[in-house]
Amino acid sequence: MEEECIFCDFVNGKWKKHRNKFVFEILHETEHTISFHSIDFPSPKKEHVLIIPKKHYKDLEDCPKKTLHELIEHVSLISKALRLENDGTNILLNDGIIAEQSVMHTHFHVVPRNKGDKIQIELWKRVSITAKKFHEMNLKIKKMIQKVETNTKVKNKKKK
Repeated sequence: MEEECIFCDFVNGKWKKHRNKFVFEILHETEHTISFHSIDFPSPKKEHVLIIPKKHYKDLEDCPKKTLHELIEHVSLISKALRLENDGTNILLNDGIIAEQSVMHTHFHVVPRNKGDKIQIELWKRVSITAKKFHEMNLKIKKMIQKVETNTKVKNKKKK
């Protein structure tokens, strides 16, 4: 890997503390994933947990299926745990710089939520579209999915 990655440094033990000097501590670990407390708090009373693959994958699509499966199971576990004392959770993935991914290592955020907590996750303004435009968007996405599936099948055949 050519660039520094704080998450990789946590995994390999190079960094023992977050940048604010809080001790880095693994909350839960699987064969391919770990979870830990983020130091970016959505409010003074709310924790924020990150789940990452142990190996460096910049984008979600780069993760192997086994790692993806473990990531989702791990996210589900953390969400269930946080819901023991909260009303719900937001589960977030910022995938790519334009999506505001700040650490270029795939990671999920799990933010516990309660009524009236004033945490704002969805800030975009919703717009109205026509039924025709909605249908056109569906067709476009279906074509993109088919293209990805076709490319994946071709890559898998080449590997064999």
